Amino acid sequence: VVAGHRIGAMASGRAAVRTAVGSLCLGLACTSSPYLARLCRGHSCPDPAFPILDFSGDDGKCICRSHPCWDDNGVFHGCSTLEFPYLDFAYTDNQSLSCGCSDRPSYAPTFVLRDLCPGHGCDRAKYPVLDWDDDAGECVCRAHPCWDVNGVKHLCEDPRFPILRYREEAAIPAASPEARGGGGRARAVCECIAKLEPPVGAGAEL
Repeated sequence: VVAGHRIGAMASGRAAVRTAVGSLCLGLACTSSPYLARLCRGHSCPDPAFPILDFSGDDGKCICRSHPCWDDNGVFHGCSTLEFPYLDFAYTDNQSLSCGCSDRPSYAPTFVLRDLCPGHGCDRAKYPVLDWDDDAGECVCRAHPCWDVNGVKHLCEDPRFPILRYREEAAIPAASPEARGGGGRARAVCECIAKLEPPVGAGAEL
């Protein structure tokens, strides 16, 4: 069980996204939600056009989503400067999308950031991951789940693959009766993935 700590409110606006995320991610993805990984156990998103594993509350199923800032109500956002090369996003209290450029890579499901914990952020270096505690019914800040997988700390040191992503696979095959409904013992999967890049032909950059 990953320890949870209470969250704080996140400042709104693009400048806030740029500074807050840049100072808290510590070179790792700011959100790699254990809750989402359990909810979508056995799923992965290998298509770079739809790289974010997420959950659709409307459809009640796991999906692969494109970066929300690639189509912000018809507006494309991107980042090309060396100082802030990574596109990042957050949601305000009223679930408005805020896009900005950061010096830290990030990977986040909109189901947690927008639907469950809008307007919240995590300001402690040891617990940078905004997540949902289903038992307590509240948003919490967690350590990155890949920092301690059976005593092993995973990091992403190759600049070509800077994003540390956590997901889960069921050790018991999905077709087995024991694994019905995503059951079975979970196998943690920590992987380093490339910077999230928009599909070829997408719009102009920030």
